[in-house]
Amino acid sequence: MHDFALYHDTEVNWRVAEGYGAMIAAAGSGLRMMLDNPVLEIDHSGTLISVRTANGVLSARTVIVTISSALLAQERVRFTLALPEKTQAAAGLPLGLANKLFLSLDGAEEFEGDSRLFGHPREVGTAAYHVRPYGRPLIEAYFGGGLADDLEREGGRAFVDFAEYELNGLLGSTFSSRLKPVRLSQWRKDEFALGAYSYAIPGHHGDRAKLAAPVDSRLFFAGESCSIESFSTAHGAYCTGVAAAGQAMAALGR
Repeated sequence: MHDFALYHDTEVNWRVAEGYGAMIAAAGSGLRMMLDNPVLEIDHSGTLISVRTANGVLSARTVIVTISSALLAQERVRFTLALPEKTQAAAGLPLGLANKLFLSLDGAEEFEGDSRLFGHPREVGTAAYHVRPYGRPLIEAYFGGGLADDLEREGGRAFVDFAEYELNGLLGSTFSSRLKPVRLSQWRKDEFALGAYSYAIPGHHGDRAKLAAPVDSRLFFAGESCSIESFSTAHGAYCTGVAAAGQAMAALGR
């Protein structure tokens, strides 16, 4: 309740027509970067910080850590010297789950663009369906909470079966013959996420500030779980990243 009370809803929720991948690629254009290079350890015990990766060691004066609270809580990246206060704060901010399934739709012009359907509006274990997003011949199925968890455990086909069952119930028993699965997210199974976005367990709403706090003016932390009033959003993650970058630049005297 305390966490929820601090949340500030901007009531503005823009979608990215070409996808977040295209947006991130454009934002990072011209920057030096290394991809497919997972970090294993951050050693900040020396004069320079050593970042051990699957492909070697990098040295840096400052580091901004943006991995999910679940990865921090499970210590998937080891810190030397250890940071038990960060591990504890991250554990107080576990990740909930939201998954999306995209289905191609034959005869999509029958439906109005950007329309919505709900499988069972009076039941928790149901999905929401966004029909023809941006006018495209697709249906986006949205699964949250316990239902998304259960379906992930059953496997990817379970999402398709569930969506087809609900859509057949809404639009006719043969409607699923017009559908083909295109893409599915399974965030709990993603080894670099382990969930979708954070919530505070009782008594731990103050852990967001603890997680975001810099360490020795050399390690800085960002991500939606570090945002006190915009957690669970892309703009919350972005704003904490900008703040962390500003702190790092100030520490470097720039």
